[in-house]
Amino acid sequence: MNLLPILIAIVALAFFAGSDSLFYLAYVLGGIMLFTFIWMRQALPGLRSERRLPERAFHGEEVMAELVVANRSRWPILWLNLHESVPLALHTPNFERRVVSLAPGERTKIQYKLNCQRRGYYQLGPLSLRTGDFFDLMREQEATCPSTPFIVYPHVVPLRKLGLPSQLPFGNLPSRQRIFEDPSRFFGVREYQPGDSLRQVNWKSGARADQLLVKRFQPAIALNTLIILNLNTDEYALRSRATASELGIVIAASIAAHLIEQRQPVGLAVLGLDAVTEQVGLQIIPPVRGREHLMRLLETLARVELASTVPFVSALDQATARLGWGSSAVIVTSGESPNLVETLLQMRRRGVQVLFVATDPQTPFHHLRGRLEHLGVPVHWVTQEQELDVWR
Repeated sequence: MNLLPILIAIVALAFFAGSDSLFYLAYVLGGIMLFTFIWMRQALPGLRSERRLPERAFHGEEVMAELVVANRSRWPILWLNLHESVPLALHTPNFERRVVSLAPGERTKIQYKLNCQRRGYYQLGPLSLRTGDFFDLMREQEATCPSTPFIVYPHVVPLRKLGLPSQLPFGNLPSRQRIFEDPSRFFGVREYQPGDSLRQVNWKSGARADQLLVKRFQPAIALNTLIILNLNTDEYALRSRATASELGIVIAASIAAHLIEQRQPVGLAVLGLDAVTEQVGLQIIPPVRGREHLMRLLETLARVELASTVPFVSALDQATARLGWGSSAVIVTSGESPNLVETLLQMRRRGVQVLFVATDPQTPFHHLRGRLEHLGVPVHWVTQEQELDVWR
């Protein structure tokens, strides 16, 4: 309510009428307005808000988000309306609203739960803070707390649950050269020989046998594996586009996690849209070992989306251009694409091992399987996964 015109009218009326009562009323009303104005100007800047939650979460987790609002001014806040915007995929309804009052120096905490059932890159917030005076004399004042990014990793499932073999036909290749012994592939002991490292001595077995024994490892050469995921909208059937592409992301994440557990270097190439950088096209992450690298792969898979982009076959040539002989390519796509079989044949001739996974139930898979198996390419058709019920 704007009382300034009323105050001017009372002062004018008091001046012309010469009424002390009207002058007194004008003084009181002016004092209240001045006090309220100073109160609001001092109280709102003293508000401090903070959003606390982890930056990332795994699929299926329940995460508690916490809002902390503090009044650091010397003035009380009689009422404060808090309105937090939350993505509907994480919280129902898509907001959290409270009305609180804060004494000077007081703070309050508000918690709400996030159900991480859908992978993705989300923004929590902004948080809107709205307050006013008790008499509603001044206009309501507003402040905001900026949004916070939040990432939900894709679902990672055992390969057998997806219908894929747990012993995938790539990764380590046997070697007769001891220089390539893999310390993670222990398979026995032997007698100590001059030149053996003391780090490989098996002291417990040696004590029982009363002689020095060293550990034996299966020789192997670790080769790079590149997972290539097609999220080109134009190459998926309209009816199954959402479920087939989402299943492809789950498969790519599951294979990456499986190979990282086997201590293999794994890379990722995704043709689609990055929801953070808004880059459309091919995104390539070179093969590396380690759990930290796996988190980077999962974060990338959490951010990618379907997009209309270049044909998958042309991106396939670019993604595999630097793969050396004996490396592996796991191709996760909707199904058949123009010139796909010819491109895979060229990859085989360059010595690249290929595993092909199709996810679109609308694809003519049996014809495609026959052509690829004729080239010696293992083929799998994965069209269902129970955890994708939220998408159906």
